[in-house]
Amino acid sequence: MKRIALFMYYLFAQNLPSSFIPGGRLFNSIRVGTLRLVFPLGKKCKIQRKVYFGSGREVSVGNNCQINENVSLVNVKIGNFVMIAPGVTILGRMHNHENKNVPMVLQGQKETKQGIIENDVWIGTNAIIMPSVKISEGCIIAAGAVVTKDCESYGVYAGVPAKRIKSR
Repeated sequence: MKRIALFMYYLFAQNLPSSFIPGGRLFNSIRVGTLRLVFPLGKKCKIQRKVYFGSGREVSVGNNCQINENVSLVNVKIGNFVMIAPGVTILGRMHNHENKNVPMVLQGQKETKQGIIENDVWIGTNAIIMPSVKISEGCIIAAGAVVTKDCESYGVYAGVPAKRIKSR
């Protein structure tokens, strides 16, 4: 059943119009309903068009979350009241690259811990969150930031690599 639901999501539901247009609440309900058959998804979530989800066992989303267009989520647990702007990528895996005598593409992937996005987090447009990173409660991640390390609660992070620039 999960495979069929995921197939229906990628074939049909992810391509429905945004929830911002007239009738958009219906399109969001179809997307969310289809995704709930695959993985844990909280109440009152808005999932916009063209969001890529890793397999169901490695992605979960809390209540009252907003996930915008062209977002990629892999191996991440998302808390409640999280806003993810368009174009955000949350990576869940890394390639092995230690053996110089074997092409990297043939070395497989490293096992990584699940990334964690805690409650009340805002991730700006086109930010990249590297695997195994924890973004603590109340953080803001600036547009275009590349987060390579865990973030402390209520910090505002920006840059490449992202650094704490102030507190909320």
